[in-house]
Amino acid sequence: MMSTAGAAEGRRARPASWLPLLAGFGLAALLLGDLYTALVAILVLLGTTALILLPLTWSVPLLLLCIPLRFYVTYPGTELDVALTNFVVVGFGLVCAASTMLRGRPRLLGWERFVLAWVVWTLLSLAWTTGRVASLRGVFQWLMVFSAILASALCVLRAADPAQAVRRLLVALLALVAVWSIIGFVQVAAGLDNMLWFLASPGGAVLYAPGLVATKAATMSFNWRSGTDVQPFGPFLNAIEFGIFTAVGIGAAVAMAVGRTRLAPRWLVITALILAVAANVACLKATGWVAALVGIAVAFVTLGRSIRRVVSVSLVAISVMAGLLWASREAVAARLQQLALREGSTGATAEAASRPSIWLAYLDAVRQRPLVGVGVATANEFGPVHWTRASATGEVIAGQLPTENSYLTTLIETGAVGLALLLATLVGAVVRGVRLSRRNPGDPVAQGAGVAAIGIAALLAGNMTVDAFNGEILGVIMGVLVGIVVAAVRLTPVQRMRSRV
Repeated sequence: MMSTAGAAEGRRARPASWLPLLAGFGLAALLLGDLYTALVAILVLLGTTALILLPLTWSVPLLLLCIPLRFYVTYPGTELDVALTNFVVVGFGLVCAASTMLRGRPRLLGWERFVLAWVVWTLLSLAWTTGRVASLRGVFQWLMVFSAILASALCVLRAADPAQAVRRLLVALLALVAVWSIIGFVQVAAGLDNMLWFLASPGGAVLYAPGLVATKAATMSFNWRSGTDVQPFGPFLNAIEFGIFTAVGIGAAVAMAVGRTRLAPRWLVITALILAVAANVACLKATGWVAALVGIAVAFVTLGRSIRRVVSVSLVAISVMAGLLWASREAVAARLQQLALREGSTGATAEAASRPSIWLAYLDAVRQRPLVGVGVATANEFGPVHWTRASATGEVIAGQLPTENSYLTTLIETGAVGLALLLATLVGAVVRGVRLSRRNPGDPVAQGAGVAAIGIAALLAGNMTVDAFNGEILGVIMGVLVGIVVAAVRLTPVQRMRSRV
């Protein structure tokens, strides 16, 4: 009886309203009379339909695996780079939302009200933004995060076997990190000239925004370049984000290696751990190192119940990291010296500015609207000016430095209210995931929530030195992890009740 009911629930995971919604979306684009918009709509239609035709237990892991493939195009008549994948994610999320509403009014639990309030506040910020166009694009990126939360939660909640759904999501996460760690080392082997050629080629537009590539190429301001050498940067132009990405994989792999519940094949866990550690060290980003250490620490708090396992995994991880650091000791020493010089600088110079001085410069923006903020994606308009000399022409180019702190960005853009709701969501997910994992050591869904909490903790640490939480790749990963916790909070008490009956 339970398997029949579960199978029926698995069939209901496919939203019934996808055809009229997507057909209406395509028709609306055609009525605009813009061939390019119509083409984008058709591609979005095909991608979203492909995801919807699969059960959620397969489509969401597939979406997670494919999220680095951005498929950038430049909108005609503008310099705006558009990633088609963003529309697929948001379209998929909207269909999931419509399906949920058609099933009846959802009943929210206590913590989920904070999540909904965060979503609503972000959307409402469009009403008082100082830059409507920029904020529309920023809110659209946040919709990707919200879509990932909803799709991931429904993937687990509607599955015939929630434990299997959680395992598939975590296997997809480990495979994603492992594959891109390997690609990172391919980038190192390819060398600077080959990577610059690839970035400027049509193939590069599959992964990287062409406009951003052109801007950075003009000044050679790639932070994965060290002289003529290349450090791994994976699907990110910013190698710091790659360091955070690998840190999420390290934390998740350590948790699954230490935990007693089998959430992924052992060979995949060990392989992903070794590759992620190697890539994390090789990218030479202190933020990635710190995020990895936070992930490992939370992993042991969450799942480390066997002293023998904790000690053995710790020794292996420390030995691997120590060996890699020793092998690249000259590069690590040079990188630490660069960091010391950067953080010791005062004000914006032609080469660098310290993060504390950048953060202080942004305080004026915080004072403008401390409670409600100035609008999503508008923070960088208030940044200090940075002068850089183009390597090819010698021309001096002026640009504004980003905040380099996601918490500061959120405070400026959505105010103290928005930051509080964001932290209530993310920190709340970490606390609930850790709590569920510790209280239910034999429950794979609860243990999966613990692994998700570890990944979120690594992201919280890493966002201290990147611009925004709603990055197109890291934001979706964060949304998937939060969605796992949302589902586990709903399912775990029910499963405990069933076990008593």
